[in-house]
Amino acid sequence: MFQTGQRVVCIDDRFDPWVYDLYKSLPRKNGVYTVRAVGVGRSNPTFALDEDARLHVTGADPDLLLLLEELHNPDDPHSSIQQELGFRAERFAPLEEDLEEAEEYAYVGAGAEVEVKIWKD
Repeated sequence: MFQTGQRVVCIDDRFDPWVYDLYKSLPRKNGVYTVRAVGVGRSNPTFALDEDARLHVTGADPDLLLLLEELHNPDDPHSSIQQELGFRAERFAPLEEDLEEAEEYAYVGAGAEVEVKIWKD
């Protein structure tokens, strides 16, 4: 389960062609992102044209969706409620990172001690 503020890595950036028409920003494989919100949404929609040649969603699967701090998208135009287009949670994995700063010390020259800080992402 994901939570707000958690860092995640994208493990799947393959999208159906229709996604490029609706989304403004998409995650990239191996990209690191921060969860802005977790919510219920829908995925794998099926579409049909009405008699006026307008596209409508005729079905979709319920899904857990993530909104990301680094990416913002418009509201879902096929939803009756205002809800930003999100990404299926299964496209992401928790980022394994050491939250504490790792410190190592190196000795340089004749007994001079220099602190070297290594930051882990």
